Amino acid sequence: MNRRTFLEKIVTGTLAATVSNSLLSSTATAAEYQPPSLVDRPKVLLIGLDGVRPDALQVARTPNIDDLIKNGAFSYHAQAGQHTWSGPGWSNILTGVWEQKHGVTDNSFTHSHYQRYPSVFTRVEQLRPELYTATVVSWKPLKDYLIPHADQCIVHIEDDHRVMNDAVSLLTNEDPDLMFVYFGNVDLVGHKHGFHPTVTPYRKEIENVDREIGCVLNALHHRTRYTRESWLILCTTDHGGTMEGHGKNIPEDRTIFYIVGGDSVPRGRIPVTPYQVDVVPTILKHLRIPVDPTWGLDGKVCGI
Repeated sequence: MNRRTFLEKIVTGTLAATVSNSLLSSTATAAEYQPPSLVDRPKVLLIGLDGVRPDALQVARTPNIDDLIKNGAFSYHAQAGQHTWSGPGWSNILTGVWEQKHGVTDNSFTHSHYQRYPSVFTRVEQLRPELYTATVVSWKPLKDYLIPHADQCIVHIEDDHRVMNDAVSLLTNEDPDLMFVYFGNVDLVGHKHGFHPTVTPYRKEIENVDREIGCVLNALHHRTRYTRESWLILCTTDHGGTMEGHGKNIPEDRTIFYIVGGDSVPRGRIPVTPYQVDVVPTILKHLRIPVDPTWGLDGKVCGI
């Protein structure tokens, strides 16, 4: 049975009696399982920006991210883990556990424990195989190590513009339920010129990626099914930085931003400190997937 036929039968109710227990988490019951309806299909878009300091984000001209903030929940004081490299940062974000569990402390991805603590894409594929998962990234290690199990995984090495184009195409022509779009060029510019709001090339690259995000969001809002869908949009980064780079356990490197948008999201500043590991529980909550305590997630639902 293909994905579309499976989903149509769930929506119409004809498959209700045959939904396998394998589609439920070990702590979920049939009563807890909430299949998507025709008028409220929960979907998630996770936007990842590599190496964006929140103070630089605030001084750059970013109308599209500003609109997400204005119409959503946000924090400029969220926190990364103690190993402020992209490997551990995105592992924190995509697995929902800290480095002590997933094992990644640098960009080599050695000693990873993804079998025990898989990414949210692996969990969704295991628990809700009828959902369509997609990733479009410009850093190849993400695909090689962290998110190899998405239904669609596209890589354009160091080319955020092509990432934008494919993200727009997926949202326009296909039907993703969980989608991760990763832009890495701000980090590249930061390594060349410095990670600081006073650095013009760094600030300008943040403005460039904001325009690309605008194109992605425009495609999302113009989906033919948009009014029958319930989208949650999360936007965050893996680390900050200084003029010398990043990788230290210091506030400049660990302080990040966390943005959540969607019709059901309370507007305004998030009163508690968000952490990178909060992304996965928040995604699962919106997708109506119960969390199994045996997964050992370190995060909490935050912003919804």
